[in-house]
Amino acid sequence: MPIFLRQHVVGCLMVFLVSCQYKVLPLPTEVKPEILSFSSLFSDLKARKSSIKDVKALVRTKISGEGFNQSFRQTLIIKGNKTMRVDTYNLFRQVLGVLIYEGEKTLMYDPRENRFIYGKEVWENMLRVLGTYIDFGDYISVFLGGVPGLFHLEMKTAKWNSDQTVVQIETTNQITGERVDIGIDAYTQLPKSLILTRGSQEIYRVYWYDYKTIDKFQFAHKIEIKIKSKKKSFVVRYSEVMINQGIPLDAFDLAPELMN
Repeated sequence: MPIFLRQHVVGCLMVFLVSCQYKVLPLPTEVKPEILSFSSLFSDLKARKSSIKDVKALVRTKISGEGFNQSFRQTLIIKGNKTMRVDTYNLFRQVLGVLIYEGEKTLMYDPRENRFIYGKEVWENMLRVLGTYIDFGDYISVFLGGVPGLFHLEMKTAKWNSDQTVVQIETTNQITGERVDIGIDAYTQLPKSLILTRGSQEIYRVYWYDYKTIDKFQFAHKIEIKIKSKKKSFVVRYSEVMINQGIPLDAFDLAPELMN
């Protein structure tokens, strides 16, 4: 083959090979959101908490601990941050118990004996029905989708997590002195996690998952609570959520003379 022809073939082959190679494009750098000021972050959380007045939902609750696992169907009704009603059912939709919590007062209806109980007997009956007892006063705000004691928290520091998707805020409750670490989604400003520590002991931690839009609100449809000291966990899954529908006070007045 003449030298001229060989050179022409080789040149065409090189052009073909180069043209067939994939081009490596620079990866776009994702713009991370700026950390809002302390006041802005907490203003958003406080505004959201104040705007959700009441919640009614069907829930499936799973309670796990050492040696036991229990699952329940329940109706959850919450009004404000101090009043809650929980109706617990068995698999056949028969009522196992109705619990009313209002301002640190707890009342329970026992359908087996068709009577109301209160005080220490509530905890005993709760242990029979649920397999454990729960101080609902600690978690009303959590079930409502908010941070407990938010208006008493004093902000200390804020920083990114490792992948810069969550703002981690350290706060102190000015009333109790407890440390409350809050994880806030950097893009939505919605709460994702919370750890409450008393002294050097972790008391519980909370995770909010699966936010969905209900009317104009973003509401977590899965909440997980882990109580380290008791080695227990609660997973609550929501369905048929209704927000700010105006729950009447008589929904909590099963036995007002006992509550008073």
